[in-house]
Amino acid sequence: MTKILFVDDDAIIRRGIAGKIDWNKYGWKLVHTARDTMEALDYIKNNQPDIILTDIKMPGMSGIEMAQITKNYYPGIKFVFLSGYKDFEYAQQVLKLNAVDYLTKPLNDGKLIEALKKAESIQKKESSENYILNRTYPVIKRNYISHLLKENFQQMDESFFTAFDINLSRGLGVVGFIELHYLDSMSYDQLRKKIETYCTGLTQTYRGSFFFCMDNLQIFMIYTDNDAKEESTFYARLQQVEAKINAFSCRHLGGKNASFFYGSTMRNLNDLYCSYQAALQNINFRVDDLLLEIRRYIEQHYDNCDLSLITIAEHFNMNHCYLTSVFKKKFHINLYDYVIKVRMENAARLIQSTRLKNYEIAAATGYKNPQYFSNSFKKFYGRTATQYREKCRKEG
Repeated sequence: MTKILFVDDDAIIRRGIAGKIDWNKYGWKLVHTARDTMEALDYIKNNQPDIILTDIKMPGMSGIEMAQITKNYYPGIKFVFLSGYKDFEYAQQVLKLNAVDYLTKPLNDGKLIEALKKAESIQKKESSENYILNRTYPVIKRNYISHLLKENFQQMDESFFTAFDINLSRGLGVVGFIELHYLDSMSYDQLRKKIETYCTGLTQTYRGSFFFCMDNLQIFMIYTDNDAKEESTFYARLQQVEAKINAFSCRHLGGKNASFFYGSTMRNLNDLYCSYQAALQNINFRVDDLLLEIRRYIEQHYDNCDLSLITIAEHFNMNHCYLTSVFKKKFHINLYDYVIKVRMENAARLIQSTRLKNYEIAAATGYKNPQYFSNSFKKFYGRTATQYREKCRKEG
């Protein structure tokens, strides 16, 4: 329901306005009638209306002065002005305020209704546009940046810098990836919401820069500082940004300090592609090294019955969903399947080289339940552990 505030210093007109229109018929609600502009401003602070119907000439502050103040704080409120005078100067001031209409007293009911309908239509249209801008535009930007990342920024043009308000006219910049460390107990959706909100805040704080939460929960950033002429100054300020992000990671994600991977320094926007490629190479080297370390860890601890995707992720302070994704991309096998593979290969080795019983081999390869071990072995090799042992004896 559209909320309307009426302001007039004439008590008779204030009382009469409520009966002039069937407010409910049009889906309107006359939420308040104020005797002067100061009372109206007090009401507006706590109860923002959609439309203000106001007299212009009143004792003290005029309706136009009140509108000027209100527009500074609530630009979406629509004004319909009333006056007992056909004053050209008033009409000029009203036009400057982009008012919906300017009516003269005594009020014509039909014209008043048409003016309020017009004000409501404009207000609803602008509210819808603001909703689209606030809700849909970030999604469009997200899809755009995701596309550019997939294309390694090869399809980038000047529109990218305009769309994301990235400016590098005088200072320096750099592309980077930020790997956050967080509690694995938090769900992916919880983490993503927190990180996306934080990225929005960073983008607003560091004008000319851009921070984006990727699907793997890393942050992709383009950081610029137009006031930094020297690299020493630029990177000192970048360290301050790192400190803020580390504080966020520790306080809100329950993790340790983040890891930062930067590309080459940008001196103009044409350097962005090279900086991006260098940053990508740096983080890929880091991930590759980490994945090799994880693989060695599995090969050394396969006999631990508590070894699992979750415990491995916790040991390396990684999110298990992200770990699964990058492990498969690197080694072309699911991490869980790799753990089974290592255990089965070692079980086969023990069968061939020792006289251990099946339940002892199960325990030696990380299985608490011998039956579960037997089922896994048969599924992996296509025969039971006993059949495998007999085959090895015949071949030996």
